[in-house]
Amino acid sequence: MYTQFSMTNIISRRIYTVLLGLVCLPVLLLIPVNKRTRLTSYMYRYWSQTSTKPL
Repeated sequence: MYTQFSMTNIISRRIYTVLLGLVCLPVLLLIPVNKRTRLTSYMYRYWSQTSTKPL
């Protein structure tokens, strides 16, 4: 079955996502909308995942 991530793993994933968003912000403002949507969608999926269960 699926395993639940530990709280440490979830918090570290969210910190990584925030840092990635801050680093990518200038790039996000310059790239086309379709690529920007794809990147932010990936970041959201990475942020919200709390187990090995696919989203």
